[in-house]
Amino acid sequence: MKIIITEKQAEKLLDQNIKCQCGHSWKKEMDDQDPYLCHMCGWDQKQKKYDDNKLIKFWRAYKK
Repeated sequence: MKIIITEKQAEKLLDQNIKCQCGHSWKKEMDDQDPYLCHMCGWDQKQKKYDDNKLIKFWRAYKK
């Protein structure tokens, strides 16, 4: 059986970029502990809520 999809659908299926509601986007990295967390505003794309604790933890580790 063949499945035909549009180019736009293929982009959504194959795209590794994650886009946040704040406008920031990034590529999903396998070694990232929180790949769905926006490091600009703290929105977690997977849980659909802000996670200030994870955002603060990220920036503290990033500055070291």
